[in-house]
Amino acid sequence: MEDKEPLLSKSKSFEDEEEDQVVKTHSFQTFFNIFNANMGTGILAMPYVIRLTGYWGVIMIILIGILGNYTGKILIKCLHENTPEGCFEKRSYADLGEAFWPRYGKQMVHIVNFVEQFSHCILFLIMCGTVMHHTFPDSGISESVWITLISLAVLPVAYVRTMRHISYISLLTVIVAMGSSTCVLGYSLYHHKQWQAHNFPAFNFRHICIAMGIITVTYSSTAYLPAIETSMRYPAEFNAMMNFTYTLVTIIKYNYGILVFFCFGKHTEQIMTLSLPHSPFRVFLSIAVITTALLFYVVPMFTLYHIFENELDIPLLRKLGNEPLKCCKVCTPKLVSRVVIIIASIIVAIFVPHFGLLMSFVGGLTGTCLVYVFPCIFHIKLHHKTLPWYHIMLDTCIILIGIFGCACGVAYSAIQIAKEYDFYKMWGIEPDTD
Repeated sequence: MEDKEPLLSKSKSFEDEEEDQVVKTHSFQTFFNIFNANMGTGILAMPYVIRLTGYWGVIMIILIGILGNYTGKILIKCLHENTPEGCFEKRSYADLGEAFWPRYGKQMVHIVNFVEQFSHCILFLIMCGTVMHHTFPDSGISESVWITLISLAVLPVAYVRTMRHISYISLLTVIVAMGSSTCVLGYSLYHHKQWQAHNFPAFNFRHICIAMGIITVTYSSTAYLPAIETSMRYPAEFNAMMNFTYTLVTIIKYNYGILVFFCFGKHTEQIMTLSLPHSPFRVFLSIAVITTALLFYVVPMFTLYHIFENELDIPLLRKLGNEPLKCCKVCTPKLVSRVVIIIASIIVAIFVPHFGLLMSFVGGLTGTCLVYVFPCIFHIKLHHKTLPWYHIMLDTCIILIGIFGCACGVAYSAIQIAKEYDFYKMWGIEPDTD
């Protein structure tokens, strides 16, 4: 029996599953699928966003939620509507890329998504190392060493052959992230007399750009929406589910972010559970967060396997085939490539152990493309002859916002990462004292 493939492609993943098992999701299940894709561990960083930007962070969370909802819906609209030039078979995000740019469009989408998923794997490892370092500060072990030790647990992911239980892993991650965040929120509400609601940071353009990347990562479900919509029993309800789910997710994000920030102020950490005072309860929450991060690591990593092995058409892999290597009979080219990808994610996590900054860099580099730029470009290119002028103007504005956010987010987060490594001495940049 062939392996089931992940969510993000035209492949056998959902198509074969639907044909073989005829399983369709109800509206309630669709709500949870969209909710899981937009929530996850990202909610743990929302108080840090408010710490960076103050009330501007609330405005950004709401605005990015609205934009993500809009671009997600036009992406699905492009899948089902024929273009004036003719009818294309479009069942995935990559198919839209091919319709937009027949020669390289599909590869463009796959490469951007590959970088996005690879970065998510790195972020999960950094999260584990950061949590362990702050949970056991007296151990004398640095974040990079913690990441190295924890990374041993993800090496067996190279042998994963099926993702039948992906939805259960995703749901477990959301439950633990929401549960941990709710515990921190409860602590904040209990200590409401200590709130310092007036100590909001002043406007800082650099912090705004960094926060935009972080928020964009937490709304980066757009690539999953074609598979979610395809699996619906009643696809006509998709837009209503999007409106309801994005509204709820946005309300949760800015409320958790602002209320937790009220309690901890400038001491708010990049992962909100680390803002709690040291106690056995905080240790328990930290272990729960680490466990779910390691479990969820397999989801983007499995997607990487599929893109690398089946979509990018690597000549060397095609030439070697699936036969065991001569130097090692138990290894195949695919297994070796999987181990290389895992090790690469571990190496980057070890040398860039800065969760919030890397999250911002990822959001600016790939998140803005997948969430803002690509859906609107595809919409204009494929339907410009039938779109009203105001729709074209709106899509163009979103594209410009995405490009501007991408450039600023990547630049400022990269500069901040450089400062963390004293690279500022090479370029004459003053270290950040915030």
